[in-house]
Amino acid sequence: MKIQTIIAAGLAVVASTAFSVQAQSELSPAIKVLPSSEEGVVKILYAYETNKPVEVRFSNESGILKTDRVKPNSFEHGFIKKYDVSGIDTKKFKVEVISENVSVTYLITESKNSKGYTPRLESTTYNQPLVASNN
Repeated sequence: MKIQTIIAAGLAVVASTAFSVQAQSELSPAIKVLPSSEEGVVKILYAYETNKPVEVRFSNESGILKTDRVKPNSFEHGFIKKYDVSGIDTKKFKVEVISENVSVTYLITESKNSKGYTPRLESTTYNQPLVASNN
């Protein structure tokens, strides 16, 4: 009986881990800050379809530094857009990409060589309507 319990517990752990990995990959947003070969430039990848504008907001501790509204008629299945951030004086700032269905925040820090930036995903918010089931 002990062996069956141990085997069942092991299978539960394996199944739980597999589900967790699958759920995590499905929840990874299709909005990324990409490396750029150009000094002082950040590239934003937005890989969703939407018929509403997408807002890109740059900020630091002092507040909002720069905003951009990307109109939906300028892209069909998402976009990649470059932003010149060389005028931002701080070595650390945030980029928020806000759309109808998902919003992400990246913390951007200047790379050690000062020629590029290192992004780190801070938060993801999915704005999906709740659906009730009547089972």
